[in-house]
Amino acid sequence: MATGIPDQLTALQRIAAFSAAVRGHELGEWHSGEDFARASCTRCGAELRVYFPAFQPDMEGTALRHACDPQAVAERAA
Repeated sequence: MATGIPDQLTALQRIAAFSAAVRGHELGEWHSGEDFARASCTRCGAELRVYFPAFQPDMEGTALRHACDPQAVAERAA
């Protein structure tokens, strides 16, 4: 049984959300573009993007590289 792009995107978003949650992030709503989707942490604003080309899905963003730190964001804004 073949799965379509929406199913693959949903799976990739779940993996990305789990990976971000391990770092303390809580992702907000996903916004889709052509061949990608993005979400931001509702606490610190760190972004996460997933790419879903046919042959090599990928994910990147500060939500994967850094732990959630809302206090640091508040200090930068002050």
